[in-house]
Amino acid sequence: MPNDHIPVDVRLPKGVRCAIALTYDTDMAGGYAPDGICHGRTMPALQEYIMRLCGTAEQFGVRLQFFQIGNGLVLPDVVEHVRQVLQRGHAVDSHTYSHLPLITKEVAQLGEELALTNQLFEEKLGWKSTVLRGPGGYQNGLDGLPENQRVILKNGFKWVSGRFNGNLLGRRGATSTEGPALEPPYAYPTGLIEFPIQAATDRTWFDTLRCVSPEAWTQWRKECGHKPIPKGWRAPWTDKDALDDWIRYNQAVADFAYERRLACCLCWHPYSHYVHDPDNRALPAFLAHCAAKTEKVWVCTMRDLVEMCVSQ
Repeated sequence: MPNDHIPVDVRLPKGVRCAIALTYDTDMAGGYAPDGICHGRTMPALQEYIMRLCGTAEQFGVRLQFFQIGNGLVLPDVVEHVRQVLQRGHAVDSHTYSHLPLITKEVAQLGEELALTNQLFEEKLGWKSTVLRGPGGYQNGLDGLPENQRVILKNGFKWVSGRFNGNLLGRRGATSTEGPALEPPYAYPTGLIEFPIQAATDRTWFDTLRCVSPEAWTQWRKECGHKPIPKGWRAPWTDKDALDDWIRYNQAVADFAYERRLACCLCWHPYSHYVHDPDNRALPAFLAHCAAKTEKVWVCTMRDLVEMCVSQ
């Protein structure tokens, strides 16, 4: 940990052995877009899939955490969709307005985007965002960027989740499950608290680590990206065992956190699961695995998780 990082304690509630924030970035991914542009204007087919995720979580008594790109909230159907997610008891927070990286050199633009997205959340949803997810993930978090940190704090965010240590990733079968211990939360000198993403994301897993044909991915993206997926279709660029191994990998991360009584932050994407898990196998398998533990595993929102953080 760099010398200027301030350690943060995570105090689990009484009776909870480990806490896992299962977070979903609800973007229309640039990697699945014909024009390569990521945005928050969630297509109807993906809205339906998100509602399936909500229904699955509710069967286990779990509230999910979503992060919404602000530019989607200019569309009435997206606003109504996000309202329904909130009404069902799940949490939704900011993912910036245009998927702008938090490490941008355009600090003034970052401030404008955060303020505009906050305004849209309040005006369109009647909801205040308190946790900020950094688009893209950053090897060094916001280290050495005090002005970026200050503009985030100025816009009302005490907590950010943007650091993603690529060293957790490896070749097939070698991806680390120890992120909850290797990547603990910390505070920057400005007081902003970082809770890193602590495991491989679905997007990295399916589209990079387990990609067997980049050409097939590129062709699909150009011809079919950001369109509904036909029933029975399977992503031709990802190896056939990727989903089964993804399910086992996340269960292993949960096991690691459980054994060591840790808190954990996972980052998934509805669009990636819509593409690679159209039958919604991963979420129920993960929640059932956690529910089967002898002691309580609290699958919670990011809002819940950061409230457990106390700077030393």
